[in-house]
Amino acid sequence: MHEVSICQSLVSVVLDELAQREVGAGRLKRVRVVAGQLHQLVPDALVFAYELLTRDTPAAGSQLELRVPPLEATCKRCGWQGAMEPPIFLCEKCGAGIEIKGGDELFVEELELAES
Repeated sequence: MHEVSICQSLVSVVLDELAQREVGAGRLKRVRVVAGQLHQLVPDALVFAYELLTRDTPAAGSQLELRVPPLEATCKRCGWQGAMEPPIFLCEKCGAGIEIKGGDELFVEELELAES
């Protein structure tokens, strides 16, 4: 369950940002995280880890929202470009090998704070 170790890093980023902005407990509503398909995260496991790791922190009670952008690829032979579903990494048009154009991203995209 690599979601816990990934979530530890994400929570660290969130708490550092909240500390820099001097945001108190109960003010953080939502955290949007972008995670590429190549991370193969299980959303429920990530949410569970987030709730566990933010307990008794300024982020406690906030919701984690996961956004998984499509995995984009380009065919090295025919130039086809488009979204793919892992684990098939062959061109949908000609069957040749492809070049992956993303899918490994992982970052906190947005923190939503409650209005005072």
